[in-house]
Amino acid sequence: MKYISIVKRVRLSNRDVRELREVWKHMSPLLEEADVVEVIQLRERLSLYLIDGEPLIFKTEEEALGEVAVPTLYLIHKSNKASLLPQFPKAQVDGGAVKPIINGADVMRPGVRQITGEFKKGDVVFIVDEKNRVISIACALYDRGEIEQMQRGKVFVNLHHLGDDIWRLSLELVKEKS
Repeated sequence: MKYISIVKRVRLSNRDVRELREVWKHMSPLLEEADVVEVIQLRERLSLYLIDGEPLIFKTEEEALGEVAVPTLYLIHKSNKASLLPQFPKAQVDGGAVKPIINGADVMRPGVRQITGEFKKGDVVFIVDEKNRVISIACALYDRGEIEQMQRGKVFVNLHHLGDDIWRLSLELVKEKS
């Protein structure tokens, strides 16, 4: 892969998958019926989880937020397993914020137009455009109430966005499978 290199790829045992379901309760529906779960280590603090050959979850560790298990944009946009995903809170951004976010920028308060769902600092939030399409998956730097009171500043850390290395690797892995 020319964008991001695979350090290690390992198939998880049934016991390992059961443990993941316990730790990642919000992601357990994706793991319940899985025949094969593999983990691909990409960097020291970044792993991609293939569930029956589809890249559906990634795990990252952010300095200020700790370890986070996150659904991939591949799951949201391309997989028929998207219906198994629980509801995540959403932050809708204006048209002017879309391009910077897709280029990897974090989300700033002036670009946020509407917030749906409850969340606390450190929770995963879907960033959506004006047509409600998920363009990024981010981690909240503040509780929802605090963000609503703010006028400016960074409010979400961009963990994964359309066109990034995880998105491109996901498409490449699925292409190799078929």
